[in-house]
Amino acid sequence: MGTNFVARIIPTKKRKSELCELLNQEDFYTIQEEVNKTFGHFKLDYDGNPIGGEVHLGKRSGGWKFLWNPNIYIVRHGHSEWTYNENGSRSGRWITEPNTAFYLYPLTKEGIKSFIDREDVVIYDEYGKKQDKEEFFDEAINWVTWQGREAWDSKSYTEWERNKNPNWKVYHCTGEYIDLLKSEGFEMISEDNSDFYSDGLRFATSTEFS
Repeated sequence: MGTNFVARIIPTKKRKSELCELLNQEDFYTIQEEVNKTFGHFKLDYDGNPIGGEVHLGKRSGGWKFLWNPNIYIVRHGHSEWTYNENGSRSGRWITEPNTAFYLYPLTKEGIKSFIDREDVVIYDEYGKKQDKEEFFDEAINWVTWQGREAWDSKSYTEWERNKNPNWKVYHCTGEYIDLLKSEGFEMISEDNSDFYSDGLRFATSTEFS
């Protein structure tokens, strides 16, 4: 059990005006699509530009250090290459280029603090309760002890389990996102590849939080 926290990005006055204009139109598909872009989960469009209005920040769980969501997004690159035939037709293929990483905020205390202190950002917990920014940030970065002991991360928890049971099985996390994090220079702290540290903060290697 734990509590997730999200940052909701308030739409600009221009964006609010555009949404109001949509209400006067009969293209309900476009209305739904644009509202979802503005108030749905944060994501990037096909060109790597930010869209969406809700950012998952992380999770607070009893017994564990606060787990931040790195919010690094894979930006895929490529281009079409065309071949022109004698009859005037053409055929093409997609040339994949190296992916790059988009950082919503630097993975540092200062970087996260600067993001949540933005005037257009409001913090909520998963139950819809608005959070005081200072209190949330201070509690999150200091959520490192639990009932008189150091709170767990994946490494310390695995060691604790193995002290009880030497045959404790570790499930390895793999995938494109972990490969991206490693290519960006982040080192996993445990053999299961489930978390890493940056500027003393614990980050997840998955964007899926329960």
